[in-house]
Amino acid sequence: MNKLSLLVTFLLTLVAVVSLPVAAHSGHDHSAADAGLIHLLWLAPIIIAAGVLAFKELTSSKRDN
Repeated sequence: MNKLSLLVTFLLTLVAVVSLPVAAHSGHDHSAADAGLIHLLWLAPIIIAAGVLAFKELTSSKRDN
């Protein structure tokens, strides 16, 4: 397994574990109309960082060949 696959697997596992509804505090309503957008905005930095790392990994492997 290469570094990129390992990173993506780690991030997906982290997101799955952290976002469990059981861990939600009182007043944290997952069924609210704007809940999906709020969670997407919270996850956006992680998604962007994963994309940047994936891009760097792909471009560096092309230069090495």
